[in-house]
Amino acid sequence: MSDNILQTLQHLVQDVIAPDVRELKVRFDSLEKQIEVRFNAMERRFEVLDQKNDAQFKALLAAISESRAQAELTNLRVIATLSERFAVLEAQRH
Repeated sequence: MSDNILQTLQHLVQDVIAPDVRELKVRFDSLEKQIEVRFNAMERRFEVLDQKNDAQFKALLAAISESRAQAELTNLRVIATLSERFAVLEAQRH
């Protein structure tokens, strides 16, 4: 009788449970591949965004440097003009 129960259990595992487990493994493998593909796609997107951010940051730094250079040039022109006027006033005073 116990042999009969063991055989029944063995058939149950082989015929019912094992195919379900195999099907679940196939589904799991498929989902794992999909997740990997999506993860890799997201990783590439982040890399592209990182590159764009770097480029924009460098462009911003260049614009700031250009703005500072323009401001310094303007200041130098004003100082030069004031120096010339001051020199003329000094010359007239003596």
